[in-house]
Parts: sequence; structure tokens; C-alpha cells
Amino acid sequence: LFLWQALHCMRGCIALGPAHAQNDLIAITLLYPMLLCLIWTVVFIAVVILRYSVSHGNTLRRTMLALVAGAAFLVLLAWLLCNAVGRGQQPLLVTFVWLHLCRQVFRISRRWVIWSQAVCTDEGKDGRRHCRRRRREGQQGEVPGGDLHRRLSFALDPNKDKELRRTYSVERKIGRVAIRVLVLICVSFASILASCVLMAGIQQRVGLFLSDIVWWRPLEGGVEVVNSGASFLKLSWPNTSLADKIRATATKDSERLTSLPGPEDKPHYAICGHTWHGLQLVDYAMMSLVTYMEPEEKNALPTLVDMLFPHKKVRIIPHDSQSKKRRWLEFEVETCDGAGPNSSSCRSLTVVAVSGTDPTRIVDYAENLRMWTEPVALQILSAVFPTVRIWPRETTSMVIGGIHRILKSMDVSDDQWHYREILDFVRELPVDRNVVITGHSLGGGISLVIGALTGRLAVAIQPPGVYHSLAKHEAQQAATASVAHGGPVVHKRSVSLVFEGDWIQNFDGHGGLVQTMNCDQSAKSVAVGCHLLEGAICHLMWHCGDKAQRFATCQHDYHPTSSALSMAKAVVAFLQESWKRSELLPHWDSVVMAGFTVSAMMVARYGPPMLPRSIFLSS
Repeated sequence: LFLWQALHCMRGCIALGPAHAQNDLIAITLLYPMLLCLIWTVVFIAVVILRYSVSHGNTLRRTMLALVAGAAFLVLLAWLLCNAVGRGQQPLLVTFVWLHLCRQVFRISRRWVIWSQAVCTDEGKDGRRHCRRRRREGQQGEVPGGDLHRRLSFALDPNKDKELRRTYSVERKIGRVAIRVLVLICVSFASILASCVLMAGIQQRVGLFLSDIVWWRPLEGGVEVVNSGASFLKLSWPNTSLADKIRATATKDSERLTSLPGPEDKPHYAICGHTWHGLQLVDYAMMSLVTYMEPEEKNALPTLVDMLFPHKKVRIIPHDSQSKKRRWLEFEVETCDGAGPNSSSCRSLTVVAVSGTDPTRIVDYAENLRMWTEPVALQILSAVFPTVRIWPRETTSMVIGGIHRILKSMDVSDDQWHYREILDFVRELPVDRNVVITGHSLGGGISLVIGALTGRLAVAIQPPGVYHSLAKHEAQQAATASVAHGGPVVHKRSVSLVFEGDWIQNFDGHGGLVQTMNCDQSAKSVAVGCHLLEGAICHLMWHCGDKAQRFATCQHDYHPTSSALSMAKAVVAFLQESWKRSELLPHWDSVVMAGFTVSAMMVARYGPPMLPRSIFLSS
């Protein structure tokens, strides 16, 4: 078997190339065991049917007619079951349900037949059928087909069977351990995902949400943005007291950068100076920062946008029917060349900015797990099978896309993503309009997916990669006619900014134009110090400058311990307020009495709980 696989792989490499040969090898590796299992199952069923016909005196033709009639009845039953839940139009799902019913009916029928043969014989002078306990294996039994029945047995434990114990090798033990580890990983992941979904539903139903996690306030000579009470971003305008104060603070700490380089200074990164539709990378980062704030009147987002973009005409286009799953904003930017805003060369740009992960929303954690399940699973699998690391993208796309196409054909596809509303909105925009999708973190990954599915430019700030996981979105979402393959579009129409020490970026590979920068909070990288959007904005300004010269200094401070304390205090305050407004507080005595009564009933029914053995040993 291995010899023919090796020869087939060599032939594929010579004729079609390594990528196609790798795809064929994976298909063969999956199909051969399935084919062997199919052959074993068919042979086993044929032997059992033959034994049943011989033992009961029936002809083979009669038995086969009964088998065909039973299979046809089970097909009808499978279709009725699927049709009852609205899935009757899915032939693959009906087939799987039919196979499951066939398996269960076969097992139940065989169990009853074996039982009847074990207790009934045709002994007696009157020729009637008498039932009694069957003799042991070592005795002469009179059970029809008894010898054949003893030869047909299920798989045995290798440690208890003499023949299997002799042939059982170390390789099988290693394989069993590897399978158990993989099953444990899958079960653990499924448990974590199910827990997140359950807690997200409870949070949504109870309304346990913290508002204004990211907020801003105007300063005398600048603006300050606070994220979770731990990350502080201060931007000052030129020739202001705030700028002088920040420079004075930087003088005491020589390692901190605050002042921005001028036009004559040499930029530090290759991406510095590049613009996309007249906007720098830091401009898209600022738009992504605005999406973390609730678009409410008290937050005054239009005022903040005017302070961040004084050199351009930028306004937020309101949308009344926005989804509660993912916050996003539409910016309309007037970009002019030459004589200013009244110039005839002005053009309009639509920027769709998507918010990232909200640390207070459990549904966002579940969305992260769902979006990057497959690449993380491949990374775990590569630890056991290192050859997975050399798979080309066509191979991973075939595997990931094939799984989701099969699920979609059974109408069990998990395609309810947070970006669905945004994807529909971008697809409805005119083709000739300049559109850019941007976002940070989870929002950056979503922007890359939407950009690949629509053929629009995507500018992602510190995103997880989508190079391999994009295959499932292509299989689930109907891409536009102009986009044939998502992989080339990611390379041609995407820009990604990543930082060293940011472990979020390692969930998947990156495509397109990728700029890697140093992290200024590397000592706090475990506490996502290298994943902060505020730090990315300051780093871009410190090393690339501000082409519009709107800001003189940028200061970023991060204190993760204060963030944890602030969030804990907010959660405690919310729980206290919810408890005061709940219906349990006025009836507290009744609740305690009901709990005591239920506990007493459980003790009376099942006995008192077992005490740990250590208590008795210590006494």
C-alpha cells in the first residue's frame, strides 16, 4: 500500500507538480481507509446474511428481497425525518441518516438473532422448538450455525486475547495514544466553544454589558483616548502647552519617544510615506480606533473625527439598522489634489471600519474561536505530522473548503458570521466607487475576509492572518463574479500591519503586503501589550511621522493591572445593581427554604455526599 502511494506521488510530482501530487496523496490517504472499511462492512454483512439464511432455512433470494425491502423502507423513513425538520432537499444528509438507521437496525436485529440462537434449539422428540440455556463454548452445542457464530466476533482487547497480544506492536500503541490526544484536543476545543456560546447567550439575555470601555476627552491643546482604563493615548497639536509638557516628560525618560519626526527626517520603515487613496496607514488606524466607541450622542464621535482629521473633510454616515453583533462605521472622505477642498479634482472615498474584539463581550471570543478553528487545528496537527507544514495553500484550501462544502451540502453549515451585514453592505456599493475596508484585531481579520470576497482594498491593523482560513469563507459565501480565488486577491488587494511580540498574529498565515514593526511594550507582550491599537498609532507617528503635520507629539502609556481592577469593579457594581433589581431579593427567605428542601430530598434519595478519604486518615 505504501509502495503504491509513493509511486503515485512520484508520478504526480513529475506530471503535475508537487502541489497537485500533495492533493492526490491526501485524497488517497483519506479514501483508502474509507474504501477498506466499506469492503469490510460489506463482507461482514454478507457473511451474517448468509449465516442467517442457513440457520433459518430460508433461501438467499428470499433474504435478499427482505433486505432490499427493509433498505427501501429505511430510505423513506430517513427522508421523512429530514423533511420533518425542513432538510428533505439535502440528499447527502438523507444518505447519512439512512446509513445511521441501517446501522442501528442491523445491530438490533443481529443482537436479537444471536440471543435467539443462544437460548433456543430444535431438540425434542416432538420436533418442536425448545428454548434453554446454551452450552458453554467448550461443550458440544446444538445451536444451528454455532461454529460460524463463534468465528464471527467483534474486536477484542489486545491485552486479553492471546493471538492479538502476540501481534500487537508498539506502533499501534503510539497510534492509539496519538488518536486519543487528538480526540482530547477536539473535545476540549468543542467544550470551550460551547461554553463561550452558552455564556454569550446568557450575557445577551441578562444584558451584562459594560459600556464606554473606550472613551475620549478633549484636552487643552490635544485629545486623549482611554481604553479599558489601562491604555492612554495623548495627541497634542503643535505650539501648545500640552506638547511642551509631554516633551518635558520625555526629557526625564530618555528612552521614551514623544516628538514626531519632521518632513526632512528619514523614515524608519519601508511602508512610511505610502498612501492609499490619499490616506496614510495611521489614518486608517485612527478610523479603526473610533469604531471601538459606541455611536451615541454622548460620545460625540463627529467631534472626535474633526479633531483627528482637521486636514480632511471626513464625516460619519449614520446607519439605523446596524447589527448588534459587530460595530462598524462608514466614513466618507473627501480627497482633493492641488488647490484645496474646492478644487475640481476632489474625489470621494468610502472607508468601512470594523471594530475589533470587545473584552467584555463573550460572543467576541466565540467569534474568534470559530473564525480561526481550522488554521489552529492544522498547527496542532503539524506537531504530530510535521509534513503538514509543507502543504501548499491549494492543499489546505482543498481540505478546509472540502469540509465546509460537505457541511453546507448537509445544510449544517456554520455560516452566520458577524461580518454578514457588512459584506452585504459592501457588495451593494457601486463598483466604480473607491472603497477601503479597515479594522483592528478581529476587525482587521474581518476586513481581510470581506476584501477578498468582494475584491476591495483591505487595510488591516494587527490582524490574525486569514491566508488559510479564507477557504471556508469562500466555500460558504457566494463571492462576486470578479473574484475567482481569494488567495490571489489577498496578495493583490490587502495591506497588513503586524508587530513583533503580538501573539494574536500567529493564528494563521498572512498574505499581501505585510509590514512588521517593533513593539514598544515588549515587556508586557503577554498582557497583549504589543496588540494595542493606541501603541500602534504612536509607533507609526514616531517612526513614519505625520504627513499632514496635525500633531506635534504622541504619548502612550499602558498599565494592565489597572485595567483588570477597573473591569472587576465595573462587573461587581453591575452585579450588585442587577441583584437589587432582581425578583430574588424580596423573596430571599423563600429561595433559601426551597434550596434547603431540594437538598434534603436529594440526600434522602441518594444519601449524603461522600467525604474525602483524607479527612478520615487525618482524624
